Amino acid sequence: MNDTLTPDRPAPRRNRARIALAAGAVVLLVAGAAAGGYRVGKAEAGAKPGKPSHCADSEKALVDLEDQKDATTDEDEAATILHMQANVIVQNGDCFPADARAGAQVALDRQDEEAAAKALCYASDRPSWEC
Repeated sequence: MNDTLTPDRPAPRRNRARIALAAGAVVLLVAGAAAGGYRVGKAEAGAKPGKPSHCADSEKALVDLEDQKDATTDEDEAATILHMQANVIVQNGDCFPADARAGAQVALDRQDEEAAAKALCYASDRPSWEC
């Protein structure tokens, strides 16, 4: 019997995609929290001697990005800003503590893995609702 209310297609596999996106968002939030915590600790502790001269620019860029992220209501834009913050931390590793660098690198790696998996799914013969 063919019921018109239930189509003859497999159930969508959106749960995996949702879990992957949620995990990616959590990792990016952790990286953002590490960057924000570093920002607060930096403000309380003051500048540390022996840091390279470009660190002030990197830290200012991080603070400016944090302010932009706080001002936005768009989730995609906030995720892009978190990605940019992670790049600032990774690319200027001598300016940030090891735990902030590690968290930022994990967030970037996770985001790259998710993007690759999604691209592979879309390039396959699978229906779009399964990706």
